Amino acid sequence: MRPRTQLATRHKISRKELKQPDEFQSIFETAGLFFELHLTEVLLGAAVLVVTVAIALGIFYYEARRGHEAAARFDAAMGELEGGKYDVAEKALLSLAADEPHRAVGRLANLYLATAYLAQKQPAQARDALLRYLAKDDTSLFRDAALDDLAVAYEELGDYKQAEDAYRQAAKLEGPEQARAQLGVARMLQKQGKSAEAVSVYKDFLAQNPYAAERPSVEEALAQLGVGPEAAPSPPIVHVVKPAGSP
Repeated sequence: MRPRTQLATRHKISRKELKQPDEFQSIFETAGLFFELHLTEVLLGAAVLVVTVAIALGIFYYEARRGHEAAARFDAAMGELEGGKYDVAEKALLSLAADEPHRAVGRLANLYLATAYLAQKQPAQARDALLRYLAKDDTSLFRDAALDDLAVAYEELGDYKQAEDAYRQAAKLEGPEQARAQLGVARMLQKQGKSAEAVSVYKDFLAQNPYAAERPSVEEALAQLGVGPEAAPSPPIVHVVKPAGSP
């Protein structure tokens, strides 16, 4: 006799369930109804988004174009400066600094504008340009050069105390202008009649830089202050170690 097996029960779909709407169909119908009821708002929102994106892109490309133009103007002005056409470079850099004060090249224009002024023996204008530059780019990589040029401008104006202060600031920054700035401090002290302080700074420089190329000029300055030259340190002895077995 064959064993009886339990048949799986099947759910019989009722007529009522057949008439119920599909879940996805309901979602699409709801979305369609929302779109119909808020058609104006939807279209306005899309239009605002398109306009906003268009404005943003327009500003981006406008600023990019102005940036390229400013860089080209800066390069042209530097060419005039390097060519010795200081008056032409002055006008170009002055215009660039005024037109683009928020761009790096616009701020940097003040630094090189001071160079043009110094070359034309206009230390007061150079001082003003450098003060503007330092006020806006006080952490720049060119800060040491700007402070050194500012000290030169003050020195040419006869303001030795301000020149000393600028040289002291430059001397604290490591870079190619540091040695010049240290000697500038001593020179300004000497011009202010502070001989003992000047001697101290000169001696400190020689102690820290015994083989500096400026050593002869420093010794000459010390001689003018009544201090005899000190014996120059002997150059370091280099021992050549020969490899084993060599003659």
